[in-house]
Amino acid sequence: FPKRGPSWEEDGAYEQLYERHSHCDASECLCPGGREEAEEEGPWELLLCRSCAAEGTHRCCSGLKNGITRWECDSCAGLGTGKRQS
Repeated sequence: FPKRGPSWEEDGAYEQLYERHSHCDASECLCPGGREEAEEEGPWELLLCRSCAAEGTHRCCSGLKNGITRWECDSCAGLGTGKRQS
């Protein structure tokens, strides 16, 4: 068996799939540092959707208090997967 990818795929074609989502997708990002800014905790902590991890939000941009540890994006919350936040 060859130890290489299929010849029809370009090198690095799927590298984006291995990258963690790292920006705020809120309709209006309020962070002074911008959508790419993220802190470990506090208002600018970036929470990823607990269902898909394909969208993120800063706590402050979605009005989430510090006690909230999980968040769901509008797409997933609309699918009946649970609460928007918990």
